[in-house]
Amino acid sequence: MPLTTKQRAALTASPPADAVKTREENGITLSYLEGWFVIQEANRIFGTEHWDRITLSTHCVWQGKQEGRPACSYSARVRLCVRLKEETLVREGSGIGHGAGATLGEAHGHALKAAETDATKRALATLGAPFGLTLYDSQARDSAPSGKESSPANTAASGTTGNALRPAKAERHWIIRDASGEAKWVLASAISACSALRRAIDRSDDPAALEALYVHNKRFLARLAAEKPLLRDRTDRHYSEILSRLYQTRLKRLTTNAERPSQAAAVNGATIRITEPVPAE
Repeated sequence: MPLTTKQRAALTASPPADAVKTREENGITLSYLEGWFVIQEANRIFGTEHWDRITLSTHCVWQGKQEGRPACSYSARVRLCVRLKEETLVREGSGIGHGAGATLGEAHGHALKAAETDATKRALATLGAPFGLTLYDSQARDSAPSGKESSPANTAASGTTGNALRPAKAERHWIIRDASGEAKWVLASAISACSALRRAIDRSDDPAALEALYVHNKRFLARLAAEKPLLRDRTDRHYSEILSRLYQTRLKRLTTNAERPSQAAAVNGATIRITEPVPAE
């Protein structure tokens, strides 16, 4: 068996809902995963020393100006090698990247990097669900008239690509991001995610970093309020409100240099302890 039982299970798990991004393209909503996320997942599942990427070819397919700035587009093809105990899995993928910059060199650098990342994502997607395979659904499902299910033949006849546009149902994990915006914790429990964010707020000693931390986790707080309305403390305050107030209190103390050590932060006279028992999720 080339893959371990744990790896096989990991390759069937859909990506966390918060990791799925969307963008509008030609009037269609496309779902995708960011490059850093799929690379992080590959490191987690296979181990950083057990897989690598080789860029097979790159080609500048366009060069010109965009809004007065140098711009260009690249195509790239990469090969992935995942080294297992008994064999090596090999996958290839092609991608396109566009870049612009203050100089032509900067534009080429951005475009080349984007093309290699896109190709890497496409190659990894062939390995399973955590790399975006489950995001692809029949485009015909969105474009078909009500009451009529489009078949692959109908899709081809209509000139559509058949690429997926909507994410399949993802596992309900909770992502807490650091001040740079990268995923720091991916947790199955909303309560654990709240505790992780509380610790990050408590440990932040720089006002700018604290503000960035809060901004990058606003989506988490909004989702928490919408999906977990029963997560409240003894005073009936929702955990999203508690975390927001904790952030405001911490930021005020940092900016006024008046912070004093304490075992737990207090907001409006109430002690915030997110580890206390709460209603079942």
